[in-house]
Amino acid sequence: MPSVDFRLLLVTDRQATQGRPLSAVIEAAVEGGVPAVQLRERDVPTADLVELVRRIHRATSARRVPLIVNDRVDLALALDIAGVHLRSSSLPVSAARRLLGPHRLLGVSTHSLDEVRRANEEGADYVVFGPVYETPSKRAFGPPLGLDALAAACRHSSIPVFAIGGITRARTHDVRRAGAHGVAVIAAILARDDVAAATRELLAAANA
Repeated sequence: MPSVDFRLLLVTDRQATQGRPLSAVIEAAVEGGVPAVQLRERDVPTADLVELVRRIHRATSARRVPLIVNDRVDLALALDIAGVHLRSSSLPVSAARRLLGPHRLLGVSTHSLDEVRRANEEGADYVVFGPVYETPSKRAFGPPLGLDALAAACRHSSIPVFAIGGITRARTHDVRRAGAHGVAVIAAILARDDVAAATRELLAAANA
């Protein structure tokens, strides 16, 4: 099983970069020390997504930062990147694991305790749980789940749990106290004027 040796996961959204090119923002986050990147651009046509993956992979691989792509097992294999992140409605974890093999990272988005348990049973390496707090990017998944639900998810998971949804530097301390292995963030890095500084702040809080 691959090692989940990072506590901060940057999830991409090119609409959150204040008009800056996504690849440039990712490069700044890598300069700031971001330890893992999840490419989550679901509406990009495959040919464009391949080019985007290649561009970002050049930036992340220079610092040995694992790059994880949403859902696209085929691209992870074809472009030899670190792993795949599945939505709760995606390909079953067990099927993705068979295709990816044992050495690539496999993460899963979860929104309930049952989904956390299922991801554990089916062979995921980590789960992202949320939304913990209110956030525009996660309103489709319902109201915030809160710290108590996060703590329950962490107690029932033998694999690392990353909290997502409204995460800030201050809240990072709270979710870590609730048992989260780390945090997954979007706007807290991508929308900041100084991306590298924001990355360093969150990384320090996640590793505290």
